[in-house]
Amino acid sequence: MRGAMRWTRRLVWGFPLIDLLLAAALCIIAVVSVATGNPNEGPAWLTVPVAFVMTGAVAWRARNGALAAALVAVAGLAQTALSVSPGSLWSLVVYAIVMYSVAATYREGRAAALGAGLVAVLLIQERIDNGVDYLFILLMFGGIWLLGRASQNWRGRVTAAEQRQRAAARLAVAEERVRLARELHDIVAHSLSVIAVQSDAAQAALEREPRLAAQPVAAIGATARGALGEIRQMLDLLRADDDDRPATDSPGISAIGGLVEAARSAGVRVRYTASITDAPLSPAVDLTAYRTVQEGLTNIITHGARAPATVTVEQSASRLSIRVENEASGPPREPRTTHSNPPGVERTGLGLVGMRERVTALGGSLNAGPTADGGFALNVEIPLDPRRERA
Repeated sequence: MRGAMRWTRRLVWGFPLIDLLLAAALCIIAVVSVATGNPNEGPAWLTVPVAFVMTGAVAWRARNGALAAALVAVAGLAQTALSVSPGSLWSLVVYAIVMYSVAATYREGRAAALGAGLVAVLLIQERIDNGVDYLFILLMFGGIWLLGRASQNWRGRVTAAEQRQRAAARLAVAEERVRLARELHDIVAHSLSVIAVQSDAAQAALEREPRLAAQPVAAIGATARGALGEIRQMLDLLRADDDDRPATDSPGISAIGGLVEAARSAGVRVRYTASITDAPLSPAVDLTAYRTVQEGLTNIITHGARAPATVTVEQSASRLSIRVENEASGPPREPRTTHSNPPGVERTGLGLVGMRERVTALGGSLNAGPTADGGFALNVEIPLDPRRERA
């Protein structure tokens, strides 16, 4: 079926193949009709050329509907003026096809003008022949014109719906890419920062006291396994074709303690306080709280020279407040060359950008910047409104 549809949509000399076949079939019927004189509408020298012109106009109906209407009108008027108007069944089919085509091809104004002109030509032919079928002409061809307009409107709605669907699909893909980039950044950046620091510690221990390298090596393994577990959860969520919300087993506030311990093992003194009510949090809010603390500690490990830090999580009936702050402790430490950014690659602050996107999507606010004593603070406020979360 699809092969047949593609075959009929082929173009031959710039004309749709289906239109050429239709015009050829009507031409054969018309020439046989006028050649046999059934019905007798005049001499062959007149009716045969008119039959060729009128049926040939059908081939132009999609390429140039106005030309098709003009050819049909002029040929019909010429035969009417010299003999009698074309009244065979084939001519009625030609008029109907051309009327439908101009109504379905052009915009409403031009379609109305061409349709009215074609109806006027038919009425003039009927008047020259002293006929009485004026109402039949108006009703029949007016109905065909309306059918053509309905067809164009339907095609327009279908096209608009397809465009909206494609736009929605592109938007969904873009949003999913942003979400995946955000998740991967939060998972990989934190884990690699901890691994880099611990590898520095392990290398230093191996140079001076090899037995002390066991603890940082164990921390590297634990951090890597944790990152792999989170990535597996994300991949499972993608394979499950779930919606855009995080899964119920995504890390949340209950897993912040693990982040704090990882930061402590990396040499950062972290004081963690949490005031959490019994009210359940939505998976999105729970994950955002976890990612906020993760991003804050990652920045402290990477840029804070292992300065003492404070992590505070407070939940009330209406809001969830998160603050990650580190104190000033002199210039940042110089990282080893093996763990620095590749030449020509600079940090772009995508972590805070991603966090702001997360928080804004939940109707919250994020503020990050230096403190008065030279440290750095990350503050997040998320409203706990069930109606907003459902929306």
